[in-house]
Amino acid sequence: MLVTLSEIMADPLMRSARPRLLAAGTVESEVYVRWVHTSEVVQLAGLIHGAELLLTTGESVLKLPFEQQRQYLAMLAECRVAALVIERVGPEKQLAQEFVEAAAELELPLYQLQATVPFVALAEKINTRIVSEQASALQQADAISQQLAQHLAVAGPALVPLLEMIDNQLRLGAEIVNQEGAVIAASQRAVLHRLQEEKSGQFDVSVNLYIGGDAAARLVLHAQAQHHQQRLELVADRLGSIVTLAFSQHYKPSAQQAATLALLQSIVNAGGENYVVHRAAEAQIAAGAPLCMLVLQGVDVSRDRAELARHLRAGGQRVFTYVQGHRLYALCILDPVAPRRSRAELVQRLRAALRGEQLECCVGPIALDVSRARWSLTQAESIESWGAASGDEGTVRDALDYALQRLVAQLDEPEKLREFIAEQIGELLDADRDKDGQLLKTLEAWLASGCHATETAARLYVERQTLHKRLAKIFALIGGDPRVNGRVLPVHLAAWLALRD
Repeated sequence: MLVTLSEIMADPLMRSARPRLLAAGTVESEVYVRWVHTSEVVQLAGLIHGAELLLTTGESVLKLPFEQQRQYLAMLAECRVAALVIERVGPEKQLAQEFVEAAAELELPLYQLQATVPFVALAEKINTRIVSEQASALQQADAISQQLAQHLAVAGPALVPLLEMIDNQLRLGAEIVNQEGAVIAASQRAVLHRLQEEKSGQFDVSVNLYIGGDAAARLVLHAQAQHHQQRLELVADRLGSIVTLAFSQHYKPSAQQAATLALLQSIVNAGGENYVVHRAAEAQIAAGAPLCMLVLQGVDVSRDRAELARHLRAGGQRVFTYVQGHRLYALCILDPVAPRRSRAELVQRLRAALRGEQLECCVGPIALDVSRARWSLTQAESIESWGAASGDEGTVRDALDYALQRLVAQLDEPEKLREFIAEQIGELLDADRDKDGQLLKTLEAWLASGCHATETAARLYVERQTLHKRLAKIFALIGGDPRVNGRVLPVHLAAWLALRD
């Protein structure tokens, strides 16, 4: 991933084919290519991993109806292909305008070659350069790491001298900051960088330093326009392990951090309820705070942990993560005023952020207290093996969408049925205690009538205006109109069970 699209387009062999840009995406100089791939296959989703330059004659895809051509382009855009380069064959040399417009709409860079070029020779030339660039970056990183290791063995784990060595080798500022952004140690150039006003062309490259599975800090490199960002990212990733080794000898987690780690370990490993409650108090999680648990599986979830936490926190929630094996667990504190809305927004953000990733994430239902966090997690884990995810779900499954399936597995346990009722309409039941079951009876009657307002009003002997006021309050308590969010069946079943409990 160390060669830019603009560099490839400037290559003499590519220029001999006179590439013409038909649809622009990101600025060429900002698009990095990790590999050049040639293929006439239409279904490429499982064969590419992102940042490829795709060379094709278009012979297969351009024979398809336009809607399928658009699906092909959308698939490439979703897989984050760096660019699509087409060399037409046959008498029809120009690409259809609607094909070009579709690529532009998807912000997928599209080029057409005006002359013939041997794809194999071009791919071999560019890929050789990519491999060479990667090898050069790794050699540089290994050389610096070896120097750092020697210094560490001789002089000990002092952080500033190590950062100065990185600074001198890469000619940029290097510093270690905690998760809140406060500087722990910095090279002199990094100190000056922070004192100067930010200028155009400056950018930062960072890598997390993990201790005991937790991202305890970050190594940050302050770079200038002349630095190669992708090369620095590769180098920083390589340097992270040796810097972590030095930093770990200085790191002392706070009492709150230690309590948070103990809390998550206890939830994941089915620890005692009293222990969970006490650790939550030490982690400053208020009693009665609504939350949900999620579990994410992937080959190397540790590397993506900080990015995932950033997406989870985008709604303003407190989020605590814990990695065990190939699974990442997260405890997400929800908005106490509107926990259902808060959780729904969380699921939407995750689906957008993880689209196309080789991961599987399952989100548990709302637990109204940290003592129920283990239950939320077990409900999330229970849906992991239930067949293939639907297209709308992508890589993120919502336990609420599997409410009936989870219920079927628990029908012989009355306590589980009560948990199901609380999950679906718990807030309504709480609000209904001083109304003699009025809201619950109204909800069940309305659903039993097929959501027919006139029939429901007649059955309950109330005015339609009164019914609509009750329904508005009911919808606010159960997370919206069940006809709109697709929850008619589980909500109706929960109401029916609650009336007979």
